[in-house]
Amino acid sequence: MTDSYFHRTDAGFDPDARARGPWATDMLHGRLLGGLAAHCLESEVGGVGWRAARLTVDLFRPAAMAPVAIATRPVRRGRRVRVADAVATCDGHEVSRATAVFLPVAEEEPPGRIWQPMPSPWPDPDSLPAPIDGTGGAENEDWLFRVVEGGMGTGERSRVWTKETLALVDGERLSPFVRAAISGDIACPLANSGDEGLYYINADYTMLLARYPEGDWVGLEVAQQIAADGIAVASATLVDRRGPFATSGGTSLARPPLQA
Repeated sequence: MTDSYFHRTDAGFDPDARARGPWATDMLHGRLLGGLAAHCLESEVGGVGWRAARLTVDLFRPAAMAPVAIATRPVRRGRRVRVADAVATCDGHEVSRATAVFLPVAEEEPPGRIWQPMPSPWPDPDSLPAPIDGTGGAENEDWLFRVVEGGMGTGERSRVWTKETLALVDGERLSPFVRAAISGDIACPLANSGDEGLYYINADYTMLLARYPEGDWVGLEVAQQIAADGIAVASATLVDRRGPFATSGGTSLARPPLQA
């Protein structure tokens, strides 16, 4: 057993058994496809003085537990904006597409006062116990959850801390951008989970990042959930110990429930 979700090969990324998703035993977890896209886009397009400000991940086909190839394509490489796409192919099929927008980091903030919502205080994640009743999600030694309010399967507005303990790709450090991308996929399931289970699966998600997270823990606070006719839109605010750093939201479609 490795200390990462994927092993890099000449053909792409070979998944470890722990890359399996919750919906089926032969299906990769969608959050890891977003992570692989962010990993490759950051390597190809990012650089010193540039930061990803948006990441959109379209999850249009289930990905088998099979090697994943990521093909990146630059769309725009300007002085003020860089845009690139990343397409994931698995088991002979295109399974996802991601687009990232990278912007240059400014040395100074613009002058003046801008209204911002007052963030709620968060307890330190290390002070919270691991969930013992399933309301925190899929707590295990690889992917940690600490519930502040609500939690998966409660039907309540949720605030949770999450922490990845594995690298995404063997031998390569989990960068702050990749950590954010992996966490951003959780926003919709957290918002769409009801007291009788999770009946929605992600079709996509979009992260908007003002900065990258600091430290290993990422918190998600559900901000919105709207549903009609089997389609749900949902969003969450992402925080670290310093405070909010990004938002994540997307669309989901109804399907048979995910069993705890």
